[in-house]
Amino acid sequence: METIAQPKSGWEGKVTARIRAATPEQAWSLLKGFCSLHRWVPSVRTCHKLEGVDGQPGCVRYCGGPLNRSDPTQPTGWSKERLLAVDPAGRSYTYEIVETNKGFARYRATFAVAPDPGCAAEGCCLVWSFAADPVKGWTQQEFVAYLEKLAQGVAERVEAEISLGVASAEG
Repeated sequence: METIAQPKSGWEGKVTARIRAATPEQAWSLLKGFCSLHRWVPSVRTCHKLEGVDGQPGCVRYCGGPLNRSDPTQPTGWSKERLLAVDPAGRSYTYEIVETNKGFARYRATFAVAPDPGCAAEGCCLVWSFAADPVKGWTQQEFVAYLEKLAQGVAERVEAEISLGVASAEG
């Protein structure tokens, strides 16, 4: 049996998801809370602050959910993630995983809300870029597909929230 070595540089990539019903400012106002991931990512059941101040570099959050693909003997996956930088004007934040049972050794990501060049007045895109060591139990293509699904789920939840807000304001 031949073993194929993973590149030493690890994995890098970016996924995007379009939000049609929101301006970048509207979407960012909902998504900027570092410890509110459970509201937007369908597979995250809990997200809360462990230390620091939410929204400020150094804050550490705990995220947990029902999926642990890297170790099926542990039905719940969890991670502790540290906020590294926040750019309110650029509508983004960068974070890293500091501890997890999901098979990650090194993972750093930037989550951003950007204008959608295909929209004249409304619409924006979520941009989730990452750099990671290969993750146990995943191929890079599977990992990117998983992040694409997460980003699409976030976009759908933000669109629903914006639609509810508009409906409430009109009603």
